[in-house]
Amino acid sequence: MLDDLNPTGIYDEVVHQFPAMCPEQPEWEWVNVHDGVEAKLDTISNLLEHYISSSEVIVLVHSEPGIGVVMPKGNAANYIAGYVLKHDIQTSDPQFTCFVTVSRYGVATGDA
Repeated sequence: MLDDLNPTGIYDEVVHQFPAMCPEQPEWEWVNVHDGVEAKLDTISNLLEHYISSSEVIVLVHSEPGIGVVMPKGNAANYIAGYVLKHDIQTSDPQFTCFVTVSRYGVATGDA
């Protein structure tokens, strides 16, 4: 279904499957994913590994227009790094059961 769509179409198709950007649970911890010079790829990768169990992920970039991509989880940290400090970013497994949220302010958290 998503294979036939462009990045804007993917975004429009799945954006409502993602939870709100700000987690409601107070026990969720935000971690820095930017060191002031560049995105911290290891930290982003570790968050994806910890929270998302699938080998494929959906990444949404809340830009104008919105961008949605489906990719192997192993490629997602590099992709996400290009948008850190520019846009809010959300990543999920294809079943929308586990998530990583990266704020435009350079911090991230997850939920599984």
